Amino acid sequence: RQESPGPGQGRRDGLMLSLGLLHWPCFDKNGDEIASAVTNLDLHDCARVCLTYGLNTLYIVHPNRSQLDFARRIMDHWLTGFGGQYNPHRKRALEIVRLVENLDEVRRATGALMVGTSARNMPGSISWDEAKALAHTRDMCLLFGTGWGLSPRILQTFDAVIEPIAGAGEFNHLSVRSAVAIAVDRIA
Repeated sequence: RQESPGPGQGRRDGLMLSLGLLHWPCFDKNGDEIASAVTNLDLHDCARVCLTYGLNTLYIVHPNRSQLDFARRIMDHWLTGFGGQYNPHRKRALEIVRLVENLDEVRRATGALMVGTSARNMPGSISWDEAKALAHTRDMCLLFGTGWGLSPRILQTFDAVIEPIAGAGEFNHLSVRSAVAIAVDRIA
């Protein structure tokens, strides 16, 4: 397991933000609670967003050891195998990824305010401006769900949840990679 910089370290412009991509407890398209699968696109694309905006850590959170092993194999190809020579930019992005089994590991590593995201309106959600102010005044970990989003039972354990990303109409089902890019841009 790679060690993360301490809270507030390695960030630019006063931004004190890390990111977590949670794979459980999430919903599937039928509304059932599941653990979703790790995808190579999520690993690389979310890490690229983080690195582009000066975030020093992306946590990939999955309770299933075989899924974390799968993510490690993907990362090893780019970090220590031929992939790192072939594409140094991908190697650099994946260097900020940390694989963990649960949210408690993220809490211990960051000591940060845990702020969730959801495409659903949640009572008491904070605005994007409030989230931006928080991320520039204290350590904050922005948490995203995969599949069809995080279960409300996990959202209720966070310190805050940000209002949904509003589009032009009623359709609101962004890929997590797109939501990460939009959210990090709004906050950073």
